[in-house]
Amino acid sequence: MPLDLSGASGPQDIRSGGSSDPAAAPENLPDPMCTIDLVTTIEGDGGLSPQVREVLGAYLGASLLADGFQTELWREAGLTLAQLAVLRSLRDGGAQTAGHLAETAGLSAASATRLFDRLEDRGLVRRHRGHDDRRCVEIHLTARGRQFVGAVRVLRDSPLRRAVEAMTEAEQRTLAVGLRRLAEQARRPERLSPRVALP
Repeated sequence: MPLDLSGASGPQDIRSGGSSDPAAAPENLPDPMCTIDLVTTIEGDGGLSPQVREVLGAYLGASLLADGFQTELWREAGLTLAQLAVLRSLRDGGAQTAGHLAETAGLSAASATRLFDRLEDRGLVRRHRGHDDRRCVEIHLTARGRQFVGAVRVLRDSPLRRAVEAMTEAEQRTLAVGLRRLAEQARRPERLSPRVALP
């Protein structure tokens, strides 16, 4: 089923580099291996424990897998990973407040507002003001949005899916729990010391 890319948001949705072609975007990014080397050696040997250094290196290595996924997602549906995450959250969890969705996606209020604007412009979501509190805004997935997100096949057809399926059930559970815990902690930096909090 071909996806309607009308109203697709601009190049800033993928990178801050400026090109609307995702394939050209990596030229504007630092060398991934340099980034990994920088993080894993930051503050010298005494700055990070071996365990933390290993986790950060593993995470950054795995995060490189998202580059290819984002490129294919943009080509197929004109969506960013954050936009897809919001649409899937609405499909699976029903209507949610804008604030809750922003927190779930790890977005600032301003970034979330721009994201909702773009999805609403494409007819994928709609906003509703609360009856009791007009300041409360609920985001609803439209019928078109539900059909749209159901047609996105990038994740189902990706090498990443095949890699996860190749893992044992125990490895899959451990990975899922660890990733959810990491995301939860990273989105609540006030819980962590300045030395540990992620930017």
